[in-house]
Amino acid sequence: MSYMVGFGSKYPTQLHHRGSSIPSIHTHPNKVGCNDGMSYFSSNNPNPNQHVGAIVGGPNSNDHFDDRRSDYSHSEPTTYINGAFVGAVAAVLDETKGEPLQQLQTNTTINRIDHV
Repeated sequence: MSYMVGFGSKYPTQLHHRGSSIPSIHTHPNKVGCNDGMSYFSSNNPNPNQHVGAIVGGPNSNDHFDDRRSDYSHSEPTTYINGAFVGAVAAVLDETKGEPLQQLQTNTTINRIDHV
C-alpha cells in the first residue's frame, strides 16, 4: 500500500482534508457553505477530489491502516510529513544533478548528508 495519494495501485481515498472531501464546483455547481460541507466530510465515500501527491500519516503501531477520513492521525496529510519528503527528494535531485535515475533498485539507499 502506498501512503501517497495517486501513487501505485492502492492508496488512501479518504483523506482527512475538507477540500478533498467536498465535490468540485465543476461537478456540483451549487455553493457549499461551511456547515454544509460536514455532510461530505463525514461521509464514508472516497474523496471526490484526489489530493494527488499528498502523503498521509500511515499505519498505526500495529502496522494497520484504516482508510477512514475520521481517523485523522493516520489519514491526514500534514506539512511535517510532506515537508520531509520534499527535502529527501531535493537531496536525491542534487545528488543526481537532476538526471533521471536509471534502474534504481527498491532496496537502494541514497546516503548523503554533507550540506549543513
